[in-house]
Amino acid sequence: MPIITKISEQKRRGNRRNVFLDGAFAFGCNVNVVAKFRLREGMELSAERVGEIQLGEVKQECFDEAMKYLEARLHSRAELQRKLGRREYGAAVIEAVVGDLTRMGYLDDARFAQGKAMSAAHHKHHGRRRALVELAKAGVRGEAAEKAIQQVYSEMDSTAIARELALKQVPRLRRLDPTTARRRLVGMLQRRGFDYEAIRPVLDEVLGSLSEPE
Repeated sequence: MPIITKISEQKRRGNRRNVFLDGAFAFGCNVNVVAKFRLREGMELSAERVGEIQLGEVKQECFDEAMKYLEARLHSRAELQRKLGRREYGAAVIEAVVGDLTRMGYLDDARFAQGKAMSAAHHKHHGRRRALVELAKAGVRGEAAEKAIQQVYSEMDSTAIARELALKQVPRLRRLDPTTARRRLVGMLQRRGFDYEAIRPVLDEVLGSLSEPE
């Protein structure tokens, strides 16, 4: 079997190594792959073992790419799988990497859903329905999504948020007839994800203010 005769650091990429078999360059790999497979000079490598190392290298590249996404912001499991799927890692490698990241705590759909629901409620001023839609788009559905929405929105006054948004529309609504103004206001709040229960108390209050002098 071929023997590792040299392992050297790559000049431009300090985290990668060149591996030579029987005096000839064989392949390059990440330093973590060297450590994982305990590669060392004098070690014999079968063709099968070389294949395992090369697969380990692909998995390491996939892992590193995933960490770049996760360092930028939290991702749901489905989001990360979708982004990694744009590269040619292969479904089995992606599934393995996502599984490792989940076990390590880097991926947690419950935590992701909680953060996204908080952002929807406090920063984007979205209602429950819109927040649920956004979670579904990110690949989080079912119990994880419902629980996050319930936890966040049970502490929110949806009517107060709807009122705040509606009041900002008053200057525009003044230019419309009452029927059109009402339709526009309801439509805007519904698109924001508020249900009619939260919208109804706001309508008379805000639309009534249109008749008051400026």
